[in-house]
Amino acid sequence: MDLLIDLIATGDNSVWAVLAGAFAGALASGFAGFAFGAASLSIWAHTISPLVLAQMVVLCSLIGQLLTLPGIWRSIDYRAALPFIGFGLIGSPIGASILHILDPYWFRKVAGALLIAYVVSVFIAGRLPRLHHAPRWSMYLVGFGGGVMGGFAGLSGILPTIWCSMMKWSKDRQRATFQIFNISMHIMTLCVYSLQSKMHSELVGPMVLAVPIMLAGSYLGFFLYRRVDETQFKNGLLILLAISGAGLLLN
Repeated sequence: MDLLIDLIATGDNSVWAVLAGAFAGALASGFAGFAFGAASLSIWAHTISPLVLAQMVVLCSLIGQLLTLPGIWRSIDYRAALPFIGFGLIGSPIGASILHILDPYWFRKVAGALLIAYVVSVFIAGRLPRLHHAPRWSMYLVGFGGGVMGGFAGLSGILPTIWCSMMKWSKDRQRATFQIFNISMHIMTLCVYSLQSKMHSELVGPMVLAVPIMLAGSYLGFFLYRRVDETQFKNGLLILLAISGAGLLLN
């Protein structure tokens, strides 16, 4: 709670930054089922210490996705989701283990540039590439790659989101598949943090501020999700992927 007292003591700007980041992240996650970090990090990075920031993004993202999970629960395709999750859980600790070998800073920069290039190419082409059928090995590869990217750089949702958006699926099936994958990866990450005793006590203060406003952001985002059609949802995903890429390049 010391950080909560410090935030309040340093003035309203710090408190409002925590609230604004929580609302923006929850709104994006409520709409798309991912992108909490992309929307919140650029605001929180100037207020919350790096020791707390990564843990807070993972925990808040998990809470936001759990809040909207009941709304898409019936759309989860377990045949599609389980290969992602299973191979993602294999890839996640591998990604964490190479943190000591490679620098995630430059990896994030390259990933951000590739994301922006992908979005620009889709807009230039006029539509997303569509896959009617995909081999099972591609699901294993995407799940494993997402797990490695999540364990290494906190980017677990990018590959599954792109893969699902390319399939000829309904928006509910797309969202349910990559949202349940992201939830699984977040739980895995928090378990690793706990086992390594990395959960910081200073996390409590900002979370007390963030969680109430996240409720409003998550439900508003999900309200908007329910009112867009398939094309609008895909365009929304592209915009959030572009924001994610820009955030990776700029932060």
